[in-house]
Amino acid sequence: MTDPDRYGDAMKTNWFLIAAGKLQTQSAPFDWAKPIRDEQAQYWVDIDGADPVNLREFLGPLSLHPLLLDRCVDQAISPGVLVYGNSVLVEYPAAIDRETAEPAYLTILLQAPYLVTVRHGPMPELDDLIAENSAKGAPELHYLAQIIYQILDKFTDLNVDAQTEIRDQLLSMARTLADNPASFDAKLLTHLRWQVGNLVSLTENQLYCASSLAALDFKDLQEPHRKAYVQDLVAEGEITQRGVYRLETRLKDLYDDYQMVGSDRVEKRLRLLTIVSAVTLPLGLIAGLLGMNVGGVPGINNPSGFVIVVVVMVVVGLGLFLYFKQKSWFD
Repeated sequence: MTDPDRYGDAMKTNWFLIAAGKLQTQSAPFDWAKPIRDEQAQYWVDIDGADPVNLREFLGPLSLHPLLLDRCVDQAISPGVLVYGNSVLVEYPAAIDRETAEPAYLTILLQAPYLVTVRHGPMPELDDLIAENSAKGAPELHYLAQIIYQILDKFTDLNVDAQTEIRDQLLSMARTLADNPASFDAKLLTHLRWQVGNLVSLTENQLYCASSLAALDFKDLQEPHRKAYVQDLVAEGEITQRGVYRLETRLKDLYDDYQMVGSDRVEKRLRLLTIVSAVTLPLGLIAGLLGMNVGGVPGINNPSGFVIVVVVMVVVGLGLFLYFKQKSWFD
């Protein structure tokens, strides 16, 4: 019998039995190296923190195709679906945290009567799904493909939640930009652009996997009622993808508005500098002319010359100010 303690903390395994429509947690691992006596029994092994060497040894009793086994243990994971004989492998991007640069992946291996899931990254929602199916009164489970549908649907729902959260943030930022542009956080906008970019990549890869599953000629997924579930996953993925694309458009519009507000702010400042220059230029000209150290400068011998010059400069400056104000240069 396979001993889960043999691999220590390097690979944590949870063992489940599907019987009588229920998902039952097994306190001890089953021996999948021996023939199964109960033809109705189905098994699910959920693996977390798998080391490639240990995982290869662990999956040995399934006698997988070498290419399929290599893909299971390969650390360079890429989204896709592979079929060899009676085995199907799905490498599904399941990023839950939008902050992570590298998305988490779930490797799903179906070879009846066994389902193996290998987590590559934190997936607390998968634990929630296990708890939901193990709870009293949970919907009945009759075949392993149901678990696959539930897992993929769970991750799709997470994307919808992420879209809603980002959409609300964009709405709040748009309101701030309209009411108080000075308090607008440009760093948050940049961060949201990065998050939306990750979400776009995630949804596109998920839709690719779901579409590949729908196109498979695989017995366990091709029965009419099961095929409908796969097609539903594809339809839901397409809706999610369109929602993410709309987020991209909203984000671009908000970024354009921010650029426009910034350009308007710079324009106002340049306009103010232009007005100040226009007002001080004639004053500087007057000061320069009267400050020349040559003979014949008017007012040198007049005791009131300084006062007259100051009054003239004030009148000229005030006149220019009122002129620009009348022309709405300060608006």
